[in-house]
Amino acid sequence: MLEVKEVSKRYGGVIALDAVSVSFKKEGLTGIIGPNGSGKTTLINVISGLVKPDKGRIYLNGEDITEKPIHLRVRLGIARTFQFPKYFSKFTVLENLTINAEKDKAVEALKLVNLAHKASTPARSLTMYEIRRLEIARALALSPRYVLLDEPLSGLSYEESISLSNLLKELSAMGFSLIVVEHKLSILFKYAEKIIVMASGRVVANGTPEEIASNGDLVKQLGL
Repeated sequence: MLEVKEVSKRYGGVIALDAVSVSFKKEGLTGIIGPNGSGKTTLINVISGLVKPDKGRIYLNGEDITEKPIHLRVRLGIARTFQFPKYFSKFTVLENLTINAEKDKAVEALKLVNLAHKASTPARSLTMYEIRRLEIARALALSPRYVLLDEPLSGLSYEESISLSNLLKELSAMGFSLIVVEHKLSILFKYAEKIIVMASGRVVANGTPEEIASNGDLVKQLGL
């Protein structure tokens, strides 16, 4: 279980997170949605260790990891991707993974995302759709339990978004816990098991896609 308890983060006069408490199971696909500036990315930045909270604690399987740096959180099973992919364009697809992971795990990760046939291909020649899969493979090669994905469907066509979402659902079925920040709600709601809605740095709703979609006042208020 991954737990965020009463976490707050302020940037000057801007409150990015305001006493946020959420939990994530060891498997499944959870979507995090909300307007721009609602705190979605800050939340996964805090969970991954990229940003330190001002208040509150983060627990992984009962262990307080609030003060642990990113590399130790990775060892404990937390990996992530970014909205703007971070990869080495001059390196091959496989080399992009072996920088931080063992070769056998890198090869297996490429198989999981259907990029094994591109292992020797320079990353700069990949399409955006393939780059998104590369980002996911880089996270999977670290043998994570929890994978945080920041807008993985960004820049993809509808068909590509559906294909990538199918991949995420398959990974979820394999036992990975996927925590997905996404704006393409019509697609996310088809695949997520749980939806967390954020606004102004707070969690304002938490439930199944059906429960969130049936809350007309909430949907109208947030413009979702």
